[in-house]
Amino acid sequence: MAAEFTAFMRPFLDKLELPLTEEQLFSFDLLGKNMLADPIYPSVSKIFVPEEIALKHFLDSIMPLKFVPESFAKAVKVLDLGTGGGFPLLPLAIMFPDKKFLGVDSRQKSVEFVARMAQQTGLNNVSVEHSRIEELGQNPKHREKYDLVVCRALSAICTLLEYTLPLTRVEGFSFYFKGPRLDEELKEAANAIKLLGVGKNDYQLWVLEEEFLPFSRGYMQIHKKQATSNKYPRKSGLPTAKPL
Repeated sequence: MAAEFTAFMRPFLDKLELPLTEEQLFSFDLLGKNMLADPIYPSVSKIFVPEEIALKHFLDSIMPLKFVPESFAKAVKVLDLGTGGGFPLLPLAIMFPDKKFLGVDSRQKSVEFVARMAQQTGLNNVSVEHSRIEELGQNPKHREKYDLVVCRALSAICTLLEYTLPLTRVEGFSFYFKGPRLDEELKEAANAIKLLGVGKNDYQLWVLEEEFLPFSRGYMQIHKKQATSNKYPRKSGLPTAKPL
């Protein structure tokens, strides 16, 4: 099998000083091949060119390891909310075979696709669940049980706070993959930050420009310091329709 996917990633991995093992490189190429061969893939992603898959799905998913390796490395249980086609879930599972990953999505088709990709790629550390995020956050099986909760291209920060913090354990981390307009989103989330008990020293922001990626990317990480009120998350639909 030609290593066409990781060939596109290599120049950026060198800049980022993110060395991958031959086994990891093989897994990324196998994942890309499996995705494109699956008849459901067009319904979970609009990216079909191997170079774009390599950079916009694979590389983008592991980019935070450049600057926040500790919160990712220390986590044992990782939750990907709104996993969609399996990003950042599947690439992170390749990078950390010793961690347990759960991908959650409200679309049955998405979780079935992700489960199939994990199985075909040999990722035994991945499981999936079909659920609304709001329902998951009130489920005792999941509430405040995860060391790291990640979201990629899911919603605005004001909504993500209500989604992720009820699922993040105290002293765990929530991490958001965002666009470059973090300052604007942060202002809009001021009330949610206050209501959910996030202090001004509890979060960090980063923006990476095109030196490392062929597009700009912003990130927010929250270190959860206190338990989340049982009022949150509210009923299904409210965090999006009426953000805090």
